[in-house]
Amino acid sequence: MTLSLTHILILLSGFGAALYFFAELRVREIALESARAHCTKMGVQFLDQSVGSYRVWLKRGKDKKLHIWRSYQFEFASMGDERYTGNIITLGKLVESIQLQAHKLPAAIDSMDVTVNGVPVNDIPSNGQTENNDKLH
Repeated sequence: MTLSLTHILILLSGFGAALYFFAELRVREIALESARAHCTKMGVQFLDQSVGSYRVWLKRGKDKKLHIWRSYQFEFASMGDERYTGNIITLGKLVESIQLQAHKLPAAIDSMDVTVNGVPVNDIPSNGQTENNDKLH
């Protein structure tokens, strides 16, 4: 039995697809661990223990070589009541950035001594007016 050019191309295509699949799994694990570590660092709960592929394309790195650029999405919760979206971007096997959607801060922030122009935030009524309005301006 002889291999024709068509057979060789099919074998090479299958081999290339397998290489891409295993490379994708490796980078996805890197993104998963990075997202988990970032959520822990930021004090939020990493939900579902997974990241999902969002976008994939080719991009040049700082080394001027062509790499696969991947964007993954994951979900997190800050106080356990609402889900928020986070994004992690990888270029090749390196994590370029991790972003978290704006989210509520835990109640522990309320007990902190936070001031705006010298006025404690807890002393400012919800309408924004204080006894001495000059302090806020």
